[in-house]
Amino acid sequence: MYLADLTSDDYAEALKKADTLIIPVGAVEAHGHHCPLGTDIFCPDVILRRLDELMGDSIFIAPAVPFGVCYDLYAYPGTATVPSDVLGEYLFYAAKCYVDRGIKNIVFMNGHGGNTAAIGLAGEKLVEQAGAVVFNISWWLDYRAEILSVCEGQGHAGEDETSVAMAYCEALVQMDKACVNWKKPLFPVRYPERGRVLYENAISGDATKASKEKGDLIAEKIAAKIASQLKLMKQGIYFEG
Repeated sequence: MYLADLTSDDYAEALKKADTLIIPVGAVEAHGHHCPLGTDIFCPDVILRRLDELMGDSIFIAPAVPFGVCYDLYAYPGTATVPSDVLGEYLFYAAKCYVDRGIKNIVFMNGHGGNTAAIGLAGEKLVEQAGAVVFNISWWLDYRAEILSVCEGQGHAGEDETSVAMAYCEALVQMDKACVNWKKPLFPVRYPERGRVLYENAISGDATKASKEKGDLIAEKIAAKIASQLKLMKQGIYFEG
């Protein structure tokens, strides 16, 4: 269920069945010359649409948090960035509102790598201070096996992300501007102008191999995997052995 579509009365009634709130966290950021600035918002949306079809009234899906931590690609036009501590506090308080009133499980559906630290901070506080169960998802990282069963490679605005953006709205992706960047960091070091140097043309990987069909299949595979994990989470099953 989409939280924002419900009335207050509808929500109170739905809370009798649903104990899990999914909060998508995106970014407004350059994605090559071919993908829209909202790609990190749109990709989680594609996956969550499929998840909503699979899980229906057992989950709530919140509106996406649009702005994220984008210090690397802030060098490119259209990119916005906020500090990790600010985003972390925002996410904590937003989620806590629902945990305080009956939600048991919080799922942060992350669409952008720069948000990872902020989401981790929010999750730690929700567990320690609100007693929530928290599941942090970075779709391109946690479901790499599913993605690589469809694509040859991954990257920022690369084959996988561009494909999922096309599944969101093919008309928004300008494939005639798609390009390739195979630069990879030797180790996790930060330095001035890293974004422009490492992410040349605001891309990594090979966007020219992307397709809507690949994006649809990636979203279906990831949604199915998340659905199976959430069913275990709802039962309080967090480990094996």
